Amino acid sequence: MRWLLVSAALLLAGCAARSAVRPEEGGFSTRPAERRLVLLHASDMESELVAGDGATHGGIGRFAALSRALSSGPEPTVFLAAGDLFMPAPALQLELEGENVVALANNRIGLRATALGNHELDRGESFLAEMVAKAGYPILTSTVDFDDGPMAALAVRVPQGEPSPWLELHPGRILPRGKLCAGRLVVRGETPVCSGITLGVVGATTETLASIASTALASRSVSDFPSIVRRVQAQVDALGAEGVDIVVLLSHLQDVRREIALVEAGLTGVDVIVGGGGDDRLAERTHRLLPGQEPSPVCKGEPTCYPLVRRARDGKPVLIVATDGQYQYLGRLGLSFDDQGVLVGYDDASRPWPSDDRSLRELGAAPASPAGALEARVRDALEPLGEVVARSDRYLDGDRENVRNRETNLGNLSADSIAWAARAAGAEEVTFGLRNGGGIRSSIGVVDHDSFERRGGLVRVLDVQAALRFDNPIVVVTATHRALKETFEAALRGVGTGRGHFPQVSGELFLAYDPDGTEQGQDAGLHPGSRVRTLSVDSGGAVIEVVRDGILLDPDATISFATLDYLARGGDGWFPTTAESLAIRTVPAQLREQHALRAFLLHLDEAGEWEGGKSYADPDPARPETFGRIRPLKRPQ
Repeated sequence: MRWLLVSAALLLAGCAARSAVRPEEGGFSTRPAERRLVLLHASDMESELVAGDGATHGGIGRFAALSRALSSGPEPTVFLAAGDLFMPAPALQLELEGENVVALANNRIGLRATALGNHELDRGESFLAEMVAKAGYPILTSTVDFDDGPMAALAVRVPQGEPSPWLELHPGRILPRGKLCAGRLVVRGETPVCSGITLGVVGATTETLASIASTALASRSVSDFPSIVRRVQAQVDALGAEGVDIVVLLSHLQDVRREIALVEAGLTGVDVIVGGGGDDRLAERTHRLLPGQEPSPVCKGEPTCYPLVRRARDGKPVLIVATDGQYQYLGRLGLSFDDQGVLVGYDDASRPWPSDDRSLRELGAAPASPAGALEARVRDALEPLGEVVARSDRYLDGDRENVRNRETNLGNLSADSIAWAARAAGAEEVTFGLRNGGGIRSSIGVVDHDSFERRGGLVRVLDVQAALRFDNPIVVVTATHRALKETFEAALRGVGTGRGHFPQVSGELFLAYDPDGTEQGQDAGLHPGSRVRTLSVDSGGAVIEVVRDGILLDPDATISFATLDYLARGGDGWFPTTAESLAIRTVPAQLREQHALRAFLLHLDEAGEWEGGKSYADPDPARPETFGRIRPLKRPQ
């Protein structure tokens, strides 16, 4: 339940006046509102600069126009992001006039600062340093250290007790914290003076960086959640000691429930947390979202979900916001503070705005801008990747909420291609293929923009590159049955919550699991987990039973399979106790997942076995029998 708190004259691009609101419980100040601020926020843009053919949403042109329109109101406005602004993708490889197009695009959306995400490290620290240096805004993290290596020259060290730097003066640098002026920052002599509201900004990056970023060094990052809380609290306290009483945390922890956990762990002094990394779609049921989308499951049971409201240990309110990524949404949170910097409320115009034509019409905006022109040029530059590999009569499902939670037909196709390509390269011992759902970044197919029906279409080189952006090398692994069960238990951690380590398997393997079974703990040796109920492999007609009724039958037996090099070396938390001792054999250097999928499709087509993807129907969650490879079970009675 909400009640009206303070009447505020807030015009938003022609909208009517709005009122400040808050839930009944939350510790909001009852003093008069003295300072008002609009926070725009986004995350997980992931190099998705170009909207799909005929799409009415997405793309850097619409997003930049939306940002410009939402920044045009009378209140001071700042736009902050929570990381993953780029990742390996076709667009990330492009340059125009000698500049990376993703860097150019993100400099044209009005962004003032961002957290460091995990995907920024996927192409290594040298590439990250190049991208950071080109950014027209600073990057923040208090949980990753760059004391040496390519990033060291760009790192601004801010010891405790020293004044926090003004972020406006440090574009293209990485810092743990800073001050930002919601207004005009004027340098008088050597002293910067803010003519508006001063807010503190702190960045945090997941402690799992080494296992989920392809090239991250474990030594760079804190290693556990309590360390994140301590690091962030130290930066917040430093800002408070300077008299900064409005603080925003840009938190890239992969799941908004972990932002909630920060507050539950005792974090104080933060007014707003912008979550990133989880593509969490926080919204009210009354908010308009893109067709076919709805608020994230975490919203169920919450009295309000945009923003989520929590009370910190000191009794003060904390607002938590997050939006879906890929330039699909821009969050707008209107804030009111009393004279002590305590939240009075948030205005009822607060909501996630879809980056679509309807939003632009409502706001009187248009994507005709430098960013829109850049999107058109990127589209033209990607045209050579339009070579057709195959035609599919089926929508090949790589949608995030599906491929990270269940078996999908694109997951099946990719895993089949990994096994086939390894065998074709001479690894005859391979019995099956195995990959993670999180490495599949998009679907292949067409969504009708009137009926929203999903259907097949051409499978182009561009589609393959977009879906399998990391293009990991394929390796052959020989492991014990114990190690195999252990890694499936690892892959089922957090099952149903969209984790990237969820498995996708080839047709030779069958996995049945109990989603309510005991989850594998961080120490897999002591807490192995009990979700895997059945695990078997059809090896040329002979069935190899690895697990039956939850029992590991022959722990020391060995089996060979094809997977991705990243996973075999412990990525995404796979092989938690055996990654360093696995027998890993590389196959020809050119054998990577994109090549494997293209070659497999051509092979099936030439053999007359593709038939428009006839044998790759997407499993139907309403019909459990359609899940032929990975099947969830009810808890045994």
